[in-house]
Amino acid sequence: MPTIAFVSSKGGVGKSTSAVLLAMGLVKRGLAVTLADSDPNLPLTAWSRFGWRPDAITVLQAPHFHDLPGVLRKAKAGAPKASEPWVIVDTEGGAPAMAGAAVARADLVITPLSSSWLEAREALKIAGVVAEACRRERRPIPVVGLFSRLPSSHRRSVEDAKTLLTANNLPVLEAVLTDREIFRSLFARKEAVTKLTEGKSRAYQAARDQIDALSAEVMAFF
Repeated sequence: MPTIAFVSSKGGVGKSTSAVLLAMGLVKRGLAVTLADSDPNLPLTAWSRFGWRPDAITVLQAPHFHDLPGVLRKAKAGAPKASEPWVIVDTEGGAPAMAGAAVARADLVITPLSSSWLEAREALKIAGVVAEACRRERRPIPVVGLFSRLPSSHRRSVEDAKTLLTANNLPVLEAVLTDREIFRSLFARKEAVTKLTEGKSRAYQAARDQIDALSAEVMAFF
């Protein structure tokens, strides 16, 4: 059961948005996805109640670190027959207990960050958490950075952040998520999902291209 955990040492970096966008990209490729809502604020649960989400996406609540094992078992048991279940865990920023629980059960850890050198330093903290989990669990757990919420003019700051990350052996996904109005409205307006899947404008197509690139790169890990 491929399990992907979005983890960060701070909030406001786009974990929940990135988790939903990845789920949408995987569903487009014919996969069933369970989103484990492990943020006590339950943002994914709120999103799922807008009244529009793909049937292939299930949202389960795991607001406390001790809830997560049961949710993962439920995700596996509830997966459609002849379909390998995919699980995406969205954690609360700066919550070490939940981060540790999610990382210990993950097959891939993604730490979102903006194009800031300071946020790259925060991403390296998560790499340290994953390294400790690898030693404890006695298995490799890949961890990668994801540039999310990138402004239109980001080239210089991205290169500075990438330099710091690569110098410390933290790879970064080639796929990026830019700071788009349609992404920001994902948790505010239910029609945002419809526009992302059916919108005809070049802006919506560009957004879909980023989602497709992210899901393809993540699937390549499995």
